Amino acid sequence: MIDVAQVFGLLGSITAASLFFPQVYTSWKTKKTHDLAWSGIAIGLLNGVFWIVYGLIRLDPFIYLTNTILLIGAFLLLILKKRYG
Repeated sequence: MIDVAQVFGLLGSITAASLFFPQVYTSWKTKKTHDLAWSGIAIGLLNGVFWIVYGLIRLDPFIYLTNTILLIGAFLLLILKKRYG
């Protein structure tokens, strides 16, 4: 039997993990990041770190794996902002 909570957890994890990647792709293609706020990137990085630590404490792979991917996206955006911003 499919656990509905796990299905929604997986869908939530996929959408959360992909949050930064459309902006990363657009920034990489256009080489333009001047409209991106440094504070938004910093908040995204902090958010990822806090959730990863929380997920590790709770031993919940949905939380720490999702947010590791999100953190990678935020970090890539930071690199692009520094390079093109």
